[in-house]
Amino acid sequence: MRVQFDLRPAGMVEKERKKTGFNLTRIIAILLMGAFFMASVGYLAIMTMQYFILQEEVLQREVSVSRLDMERAALQGRVNELRARETVFAETLRIMQDDLPTIEVLNALETNMDIFGIGLDTLRFVADVIEVTGTVATDRQVIDFSDRLRASGVFSNVFLPVTALNEQTGMISFTLRMPYFPIGQINRPEAGVITQ
Repeated sequence: MRVQFDLRPAGMVEKERKKTGFNLTRIIAILLMGAFFMASVGYLAIMTMQYFILQEEVLQREVSVSRLDMERAALQGRVNELRARETVFAETLRIMQDDLPTIEVLNALETNMDIFGIGLDTLRFVADVIEVTGTVATDRQVIDFSDRLRASGVFSNVFLPVTALNEQTGMISFTLRMPYFPIGQINRPEAGVITQ
């Protein structure tokens, strides 16, 4: 029969037994380390997927920003074009407002005259007033002529400051003073549009 004696110190024997024996603390530690490594790998996998997803979103946003920049540039060009047109229109309107409405005044005088009996001698533009002198056969013609001119849309009012009877001819001399509207504010009843 053979007998074996373990001559190692007791601390060493205990260590050996702990290495080979069942140890709950060691198993929990191994499980926790395994869980930590698995969680780390899972986290890395999720972060990698998120990285690629975010890269794709960044690319889409960059494309969207580029498209919006192009649209903004196109709209800015359109705004600049409209501003240039507005400047032209404003300048044209300013010129029209400063210009004398000669054609409109002459048209109103011609259109509203009687067929017989009215003769115009002078036509003068004085400040914002037109002064017309002429002759008529009767007082009623001057009154009717004044009313028609007042309704023509070219003049803001018609004043009849002077009338005189010429004894030799029997004709009545008259002077009409008529403040006129600027060209842009003239009513054109024949067009059916009021621009006041």
